[in-house]
Parts: sequence; structure tokens; C-alpha cells
Amino acid sequence: MTSRERFLTALTGGTPDRVPIHEHLFSLKLQKELLGYNTILYDGKAQVELAAKLGIDTIWTPINGFCGIEETPHEKDEIYKDEWEVTYRKNGWPIIAQIGAPVKCREDWENYKLPEVDTPYRTRILKDVLAANESDLAVVLGLLGPFTMLSWYIMDMETFSINMFTDPDLIHEINEAYLKWALEALELAVKEGGVDCVQISDDWGGTNGLLIAPEQFREFFIPYFKRLVQAVKAYGLPFIMHNDGQIWDVIDDLADCGINALHPVERAAGMDLKKVKDTYKGRITPIGNVNNKVTMESANSDDVKNEVLECLNEAASGGGYIISTDHSIHDNIPTENVLCLIETVKQYGVY
Repeated sequence: MTSRERFLTALTGGTPDRVPIHEHLFSLKLQKELLGYNTILYDGKAQVELAAKLGIDTIWTPINGFCGIEETPHEKDEIYKDEWEVTYRKNGWPIIAQIGAPVKCREDWENYKLPEVDTPYRTRILKDVLAANESDLAVVLGLLGPFTMLSWYIMDMETFSINMFTDPDLIHEINEAYLKWALEALELAVKEGGVDCVQISDDWGGTNGLLIAPEQFREFFIPYFKRLVQAVKAYGLPFIMHNDGQIWDVIDDLADCGINALHPVERAAGMDLKKVKDTYKGRITPIGNVNNKVTMESANSDDVKNEVLECLNEAASGGGYIISTDHSIHDNIPTENVLCLIETVKQYGVY
């Protein structure tokens, strides 16, 4: 099987030739060690080369305008705004945490304008990925979900939390506007061709539980999220939800929305891989569960091998499982541990 075939087979619940590997390659150190160079921005061509060299089966490809990812270079600690009017201090790569959001009240929202969707650069990373993808990696289009956009980027969490009670209509208005933007961006990407699935990043949980009550998700976000799932599937594309944290209270809701897969099944937040696989077998493909904050940073590669074997033992049987770290590969992870994860899967993850 090609990487693309392997990934899509497992993503839709089938049994490929081996367990596929999906990853977010967020490490300039790894790029430098394996490719011999770094890129200032998140670069589609370099990401394809790195994924292919490692033997990963996918290439995560964010739409341009994915908040937190720079579109133009900035100096360390430089303060700047992106096209969404979100304020950042340059402090990382490739995703930078915001320090200020543009909407604090209804008046701000009424004077706010979402970025134009149809611009020459909106699908730049995707075009670069498609041009470089000689290894037939599965192209995973990345978009942000409504909760993250509203509570983290367009508003901040405090403002959002207050407005849920003082002006709930405002929350719905912003959700509706962002959903329209996301669907138009999705249409642009699909027209480029070559997109194999869509991954929506929308973190609903922290280490110990949901960030808001389940009932609030059901009132304010799940209806919009379901429409996003339906739109993706209308293009004939499978749907991955990236959702960090402990989210047991809403997995049934996600399954009912029709998602194909859940990433990253965060081990550090108490997400039990075997429970997800067994409970939702045939409905949700789990992706992830190798701890990227402890195990992958270990000084002993045997720790990585043992945890990968544990994941394979818990979820590989019968197909419908994709392995990855429970977030991303970052600079604190030794390169030998990345290679160990991949080599262990290729040796022991064969069906």
C-alpha cells in the first residue's frame, strides 16, 4: 500500500498493511538534523520532504490563515497582529500563542471584519505540498474549529465566558460568521484538488476535564461543528477532529456528529486508548496516545518503544487505528526517539 492508501484505509475503519503514522512536525531541530536546513515559516515543501524522509504516512497542511502560524517572518519577542487582528508575541514555531484578541464586546464585533477568504495566498501551503508530494503521502488539510476561534482568537476566554450569559446571541452570531468563513476556505482548498481528508483543530478540554460545561458545548458549538462535519463529508472527504484534553463527556456527541477519527487521545489527560477503540469501534478511529511530554522526551528510547508497543497492543487489532504522539513532534524530543517510534511501528505494527 502507498502511505495515502494505508492512512485512508485505517481512517475509515479498515485494516491496512500496517498501522499508519500521522504526525505534526513542529520541530526546527528535527528539520535541521534530517534535512540540513531550516525554514523561517511553516513551509509545505520542507514538511513533505521531512515527512517522507522519516517514513510518516501523512502531511498536515494548514490553510493559510490558520491562527498562530506566521504568514510573514517576525523577530523573537516582536509583537504583531495577523489578518484576524489577533495580537502575538513571537515566542515559538510554527504556532505562536496569542496575547490579545480583537473582540471584547458587541460593539467591537459590529466593527470587526473577518479576513477575505479568496486571496492568492489562502492555499499557498497546500499548493506547495501538492507540488512536492512525490511519495503519495495523505494530505490532511488543517482548519481551526469554532470553539478555539471564538474563545481563544476572536475573543479571549474571559470575554467569551461572560458573553455566554450576558449576550448569548453574540456567541451564535460569531459562530455563524466563522462557519461561513471556514466553509468558503474549505471550498477553495477542495478546488485545488489533492486533499485526502480534513482535520479540524478545536481544543475543548484541559488536563482534568472540559473547558466549559457539556451543556454549553451542546448549545453553542456542537450544532456548528456538526454542520462543518457534514460539509466536509459532502465533498466525499473523511473528517478528523483534533481535540486536546480530557473530553469523555462529549465523545458521544462527536460520534453523533459523524467524525471519522479523534486525535490525539491525549494520554496525559487521562484519555484511555483502549476504551476509545473498544467503545467506538467502527465509528471513530483513534489517532495518537504516545505521550509527547514525558515518554517522547525520555533519555531512554526503550521508553518510547515500550509505549508504542502498548498502543499497538491496545488499539491495532482489527484495523481502525492510526498511531501518533498525543500532540506533535517538538524541539524537546530527541531525534532518536522520533526514529524509534517510527521503526517500532514498522516492525511490530504489520497486519
